[in-house]
Amino acid sequence: MNKLRFYLLVLLAFGTICVHAQNKWHYNFGLGASLNAGNVNNCNVSNDGAVERNDSLIAFDAHYKLLYSSLIDKDGGEQHWKETNFEVNGGVKMDLFQYDKYSPFLACEMLTNKYKGYDLRLSGLVGMKYRIYTIPGFCDYSISGAFVYDWTDFTDETHLLNNNYRISIRPKIKQRLAENLTLLHTTFYQPSVLDFDDYIINSTTKLQTQITRKVFIDIAFTYEYRSRVPSENYKKHDFLSEVSVRFKY
Repeated sequence: MNKLRFYLLVLLAFGTICVHAQNKWHYNFGLGASLNAGNVNNCNVSNDGAVERNDSLIAFDAHYKLLYSSLIDKDGGEQHWKETNFEVNGGVKMDLFQYDKYSPFLACEMLTNKYKGYDLRLSGLVGMKYRIYTIPGFCDYSISGAFVYDWTDFTDETHLLNNNYRISIRPKIKQRLAENLTLLHTTFYQPSVLDFDDYIINSTTKLQTQITRKVFIDIAFTYEYRSRVPSENYKKHDFLSEVSVRFKY
């Protein structure tokens, strides 16, 4: 499993930088700290990166995020570092005609975090975004719907299905509050088409403060709820509060 984690991290990091020769691409790299509550209750260091390109025809985004924490564990009089959280998530997404009223998209996402019960989860999405209201450079409100295929390798034995099919509904808000302050909010509601009592809610609210042309400070809060978890060893609620410094090129 450690090798799998390493290969996934390298692949995601490589995917975000391998296109640097294209001068129309933009890059983000962030470092920060986060506070967890739920299945993990501690403070993490975090790292994230992204490559994106936006034009009138195609928008492309590749991103990854790493959360890690450890502590000194005293076992039998000996001290050693013990991992308390390790999560890698990321994905790629492509939108067609993103500035039109309707925009189709394709996406692929992955997640590994044994503390939530996932050795590996892969998701493929196909859907459509509808732009409700927008003023360029000031606000952008949209909602999207997608069909999702999930394949999951669970950490423990579980009654949950390895293959699942979901509907994803996602409202999104981008609102400039001041000259250098922007509010971002997204909420995903993903019920299973096999059983609507099986659903996931993931909501993130972020404040982006622009310090210089290339440096940003982000404050984010994420809430995740899973109506069904792999076993009684896991909690349904997860909270993540994060502060990070982001560099954009």
